[in-house]
Amino acid sequence: MNIKDISRAIEQIAEEKGLDPDRVLEAIESSVAAAYKKEYGKRGEVIRGKIDLKSGDLKFWQVKTVVDESLVRIVSDEEEAERKTEEKPKESEITEEPLLPRYNPDRHILIDEAKKVKKDVVISDELEFPLETHSDFGRIAAQTAKQVVLQKLREAERESMIREFKDKEGQLVSGLIQRFERGNVYVDLGRAVGVMFG
Repeated sequence: MNIKDISRAIEQIAEEKGLDPDRVLEAIESSVAAAYKKEYGKRGEVIRGKIDLKSGDLKFWQVKTVVDESLVRIVSDEEEAERKTEEKPKESEITEEPLLPRYNPDRHILIDEAKKVKKDVVISDELEFPLETHSDFGRIAAQTAKQVVLQKLREAERESMIREFKDKEGQLVSGLIQRFERGNVYVDLGRAVGVMFG
């Protein structure tokens, strides 16, 4: 991976969108992790990716949350098969008590097992397990990565705009009128379009 190109692209995107370069790198790392999961992972796994901007290395980890029996439902294979063959419960049989999340060995680790890995672990900690490094992804995984990076950048841009305009609440700002539509006036405020309702 050409690190100079990646660093330059991160800086350029950050500058164009008015974002912190760390947020852009975070978005790229999330997208690479999503591509890895699509190509090599399992459905329930939580995968994180990290790009080392000094060496260009990609590293991946599977993340598991530390839980105990009081936080999750442990369902045996027989119970799961039985549940799938049963009819849906009637309204009178549904309890008001919310169901605990189901234990998933791909995203959870019981506290006893976790203590074997890390002695001072506590419930709700996250443990990371290194995964085999891959950098070749198929077309579908690459498309997933593209969608994730675009989504993360949009979210970061939206948060940045909200922070910027939150400070200006109650103040006058200047802008250029773009159009009149159904009694509403659309005003270009630079990074955003404001609407004055008619």
